[in-house]
Amino acid sequence: MADDLLSALRNLANRWAMKARDFNRDAKTETDEVKSSYHKGYAEGYYRAATELAALLKEQGDKPISATPAAPVAVPKAAAAVSAPAAPTYATITVGEVLTLLSYEGIDPRDIEQRKDNTFRAVFSKWQNTMDHERIEKMKRADNRVIILSSGRTKDTNDPFIEFAFKGN
Repeated sequence: MADDLLSALRNLANRWAMKARDFNRDAKTETDEVKSSYHKGYAEGYYRAATELAALLKEQGDKPISATPAAPVAVPKAAAAVSAPAAPTYATITVGEVLTLLSYEGIDPRDIEQRKDNTFRAVFSKWQNTMDHERIEKMKRADNRVIILSSGRTKDTNDPFIEFAFKGN
């Protein structure tokens, strides 16, 4: 339950960061000075809220969630020798860095989700004037560490998505 709550809070911080980006973009394109300052204020507020929540979550991530530590589990030596191959490890990149990287390449996801295994899922609007294969190529050009894990369309809204990660060291 605690992991679900932390995941929900991380997603909330990501949504706030994207709202800040959207309001900042609107402020830059707005010709009316009053509306522009209105958008800038919202962008600043969402940005501060997102960064404070992300900092709090990062700080909380260093502390154990429960007061009682779990008992260590003894693994038999025979089972340890026949263990499954290790899952690939990906580089740890923040959502902010990913958004910056994608925006430099002209890719604007509607939503981006960071998962526990350092993979990302970016969902795009189906109304964007970019074909799916073009978006994947732009993402590969954005950083040579990008690994495309999968892509397709969401089941509920039919929006394009790309699941990706960054090569570990």
